[in-house]
Amino acid sequence: MKYMKVTGTDIYYNLALEEYMFNKSSEESVLLLWKNDTSIVLGKYQNVYEEINIKEVSRKHISVARRNTGGGTVFHDRGNLNYSFITSCSSGMFSDYDEFIFPVIKALNGLGVPAQKRNNSDIAIGTSKISGSAQAVKSHRILHHGTLLFDADMEGLHLLLKPSDGRFTSKAVKSVRSDVTNISDHLRDKMTIDEFEEYLLENIISENDGQITPDEDELKVIEELAEKKYRTWEWNYGKSPKFVFEKCGTAAGKQYDVRLAVEKGIITDCSIESVNGSHPGATEELLREKLVNQRYEYDEIKAVIQSAAGQDEYEEFTDILF
Repeated sequence: MKYMKVTGTDIYYNLALEEYMFNKSSEESVLLLWKNDTSIVLGKYQNVYEEINIKEVSRKHISVARRNTGGGTVFHDRGNLNYSFITSCSSGMFSDYDEFIFPVIKALNGLGVPAQKRNNSDIAIGTSKISGSAQAVKSHRILHHGTLLFDADMEGLHLLLKPSDGRFTSKAVKSVRSDVTNISDHLRDKMTIDEFEEYLLENIISENDGQITPDEDELKVIEELAEKKYRTWEWNYGKSPKFVFEKCGTAAGKQYDVRLAVEKGIITDCSIESVNGSHPGATEELLREKLVNQRYEYDEIKAVIQSAAGQDEYEEFTDILF
């Protein structure tokens, strides 16, 4: 198995790099170890709006990305190490997760970490999750990738992965919420995440066939894939399955029931009704008119509402919609 050292920390570029290596016509087996700046990564079939804290993600300018595999939403930062196995498979079908998970568990056990497999695709310490993984298969090639929470910002993780308190109706794949812990809290001897990466490389590849590096032409293709797919709003938000969002909240001293229908990330229908049954005012009517056909995106919606509602009311109205 060969190894690719990934030095960049841009989530969009790294997902494009991983996809390029997966699609590359080759019989080689490759291991990638990579880290990202603070970001959130969704499963391919998930609804971004019911998985993350949209308001905080927007306010903090956090990168949101959608990967090519299924499974749940995960938090990345420089304290999280990602691994990707890319290899051939004879059946052209999903592989036994154990083939990829157990070498990682064995390496962790070697550091005194009491890691063990949980469910089909997780690694845990006791009841707390430290790793989740997912797979994709194409043309007798398999991609198995996973996360390893080494020294991640747990406060940030819990804040950004806390979805809206509104009610969603959709057929999207839902994340299974789990207690989590950092590997670094369970080490026998302290080490940095870079030392941990080197240790994993030495311990999960039985035969290291050397390092590979994309050439200049390949780097251009990877950057183009990142730009045209992984950095786009249409992929990361617009690929969310259609859904209905309902929430009750207070704005301008009145309580409202809000109902939004959203498809491909675009609001297709909007209802803003006063809870006490009073006739909607001019502001509510204008909001309903202006919100339809808008992207369901926090900053854009806030700007629309600010133009329709009073200066003291637009933030309250915006919060009801997320």
